Amino acid sequence: MGAFEPGAALRTDYDLLDRQVSSLLEDERDFIANAANFAALIFYEVPSINWAGFYFPGDRALVLGPFGGKPACTRLPEGRGVCGAAFAQGHTVVVDDVNAFPDHVACDSASRSEIVIPLMVEGAAAGVFDIDSPLPARFSRADRAGLERLITRFVALTTIPERFRKPHAASARLNERIDIQTCRDHHVVVRFLSDELSKPGLEPQASAALLKRLRTVLISHLKLEDDWLYPLLAKSRNEVVRHKAERYSREMGGLREHFGSLFQTWGKDGAIAQDDAMWRREWNIFVRDLRERMDNEDHDLYVTAEADIAT
Repeated sequence: MGAFEPGAALRTDYDLLDRQVSSLLEDERDFIANAANFAALIFYEVPSINWAGFYFPGDRALVLGPFGGKPACTRLPEGRGVCGAAFAQGHTVVVDDVNAFPDHVACDSASRSEIVIPLMVEGAAAGVFDIDSPLPARFSRADRAGLERLITRFVALTTIPERFRKPHAASARLNERIDIQTCRDHHVVVRFLSDELSKPGLEPQASAALLKRLRTVLISHLKLEDDWLYPLLAKSRNEVVRHKAERYSREMGGLREHFGSLFQTWGKDGAIAQDDAMWRREWNIFVRDLRERMDNEDHDLYVTAEADIAT
């Protein structure tokens, strides 16, 4: 997908924004106040975006900070997704199509493109600023340069807390026990999308779009479980926990194959429109199994994982 060249309605006066940022922040050193005002300014002044906010390094994850927009994922595994990539690499990441980004962590199904700028302090990332848009390829080269300039201004005028500025070992990011809340956040998004797909009278075109978004979230969720959760529980000193992890992993393989077959048939352009009734029957069978699986994970597997991690 080529770079997006915004029309006049999407162009941002970054010179003006730079002056506004300076005016907002230069007489205030409080970190929370400046982060909140900065996020609000970007959210309301940059056109055609649906979320703008900070994530800062916390215990085993990037943790949500001040933002503008809908409620978002509370924790993002360090090294995962667009935010994790920008934080780990220490440079801006622009994604023209989040559905094509294999490790994308979806918090809002309406988002189509994304830019994440790291907060660099003394050569190391101390957090990231994330912006989502409902438009594909929303962020041009000019946007990247302008937003990086604003983040540099924010860092210069704000005292970043010492707890965010400590070195973070990249090798430990995926090996540490990441908060189970990330898996639960995925379930919230999956339930929302599956509920939308199950609404009666939904147009085939809308169903196809939602199915593709669901696939993106499921890929991220299943990868997190495969790469972190199951291996972690398989090393437990508790034999019951090890057996439970093995059983859930085996059962998830069946659900993964079921969805793969479903998407292969109905994810093609125009497939749902050709036989909406058959699509609906096959979807209802799958979504019943999916919801049962998520309920079991929320009330059994994740509870077990939380208890085992705490020991």
